[in-house]
Amino acid sequence: MSQNVSDLSPAAAKAKPRRHNRILLTIALFKFFKAAAMITAGILALTFRHANLSVITIRWVDKFRLDPHNKYVDWVIDHTKLVHAKQLEMLAAGTFIYALLFLVEGIGLYREKVWGEYLVIVEVCLLMPLEIIEIFAKPDLLRIGLLISNILILVYLIYLRIKNTRNKRRGSPAH
Repeated sequence: MSQNVSDLSPAAAKAKPRRHNRILLTIALFKFFKAAAMITAGILALTFRHANLSVITIRWVDKFRLDPHNKYVDWVIDHTKLVHAKQLEMLAAGTFIYALLFLVEGIGLYREKVWGEYLVIVEVCLLMPLEIIEIFAKPDLLRIGLLISNILILVYLIYLRIKNTRNKRRGSPAH
């Protein structure tokens, strides 16, 4: 049964719908995108766990007319021979767990929950040293970009937590 506006109290009629914090919404969408990427990687790992990856790689090399004697293409073909079903299953399990973490973070941030903010802060702080090590081992624009985006997310969430804590002490509304 629906209510019309005249049935609402004056305070409820004047109340404006609360708007999302756009930055938290953007971070949540980023987390959802990362979760989708992890789920896709996990599904692919499970899909190809019993396949001969080197044969599939050679087919893709032929399809895209790549030089099979190129040292990088040859390296990929050689290394796909070393991948076993158990390794792909472990990879899939890891990516699904990581996807679950990203989904929980994204939901928490989308709903503007403090626990979501803290979860992201802890996750970024714990994984940042690994990201830095990876950059030193294999520097590329993608890794550097992800590190920078994670630093910006971390700085913003810490700023938001400090701001909201100060506002609570003063009696101001949060967010």
